Amino acid sequence: MARTISLGLVAAVFTAWMTMGLFSQFQRQMVFPGPLGVSASLLNDVATQVGATELHIATEDGETLYGWHRAAIWSGPRRVVLYFHGNASSLLAQLELQNLLLTEGWDFVGIHYRGYPGSTGVPSEAGLHKDATAAWEWVTEELGTDPERVALHGRSLGGAVAVQLAAKVNPGALVLESSFTSIVDLAKEHYRWLPVGKVLEHRFMTRDFAGKVSCPLLVAHGAADSIIDVHHGKELARLFRADEYIEVPRIDHNDMLLVGTIATRYLRFLEGAVPGRQ
Repeated sequence: MARTISLGLVAAVFTAWMTMGLFSQFQRQMVFPGPLGVSASLLNDVATQVGATELHIATEDGETLYGWHRAAIWSGPRRVVLYFHGNASSLLAQLELQNLLLTEGWDFVGIHYRGYPGSTGVPSEAGLHKDATAAWEWVTEELGTDPERVALHGRSLGGAVAVQLAAKVNPGALVLESSFTSIVDLAKEHYRWLPVGKVLEHRFMTRDFAGKVSCPLLVAHGAADSIIDVHHGKELARLFRADEYIEVPRIDHNDMLLVGTIATRYLRFLEGAVPGRQ
């Protein structure tokens, strides 16, 4: 019996060790899977169809980011939503949101992170923060937008990117859509039987930036989110003392959140933070 228990324990330890090794090895693919079926030619075709100017933005460490600028038909001072997408998403996933913003007098600027379609490099947590800074500098310097007239909008993983940028640059507003308190917290929920907190390289500790963001903040989350549970949205709203929290019934993670009936509240928040007319 003692030998059986000993062998079982060894097998269990070996299995756990192998699993943790694989988890560590493949975590980049898990955190940054990228979008399926999005090619450079498709991006170019859709950009032409929607009238987007294609961007190629240089980062401080020598990468080049693919992006779009869609300009609103607007006679007032320029205001911009700088958008950061989710980990398996692209600029093609939020065309309805882009169109909504354009009709309300907002320019849209979005980038693909390093390693994503059209962009060079390999994604990492540190790299994505450099990408966000490069996009911000393009909007405020190359495009010449007043920083107070830039709203950052981050969805899912993009929320973690947007939070750290907001803490550094103090934009006019910040929107966190379907985002998490940290990758560590999220991984512990999905892999309860693994000590993932010890091996995660890309941690995205959004909650650690509570108290460091001073601009108006909107947090929005789907009540039926099966990937990032709604308690993350509630906790972000509490930690960051959000000006507004929107919880949408029956909305899962990959459903459209801030369009349709909820669009009015989203646009009202943006308008309050960055008025169309000065």
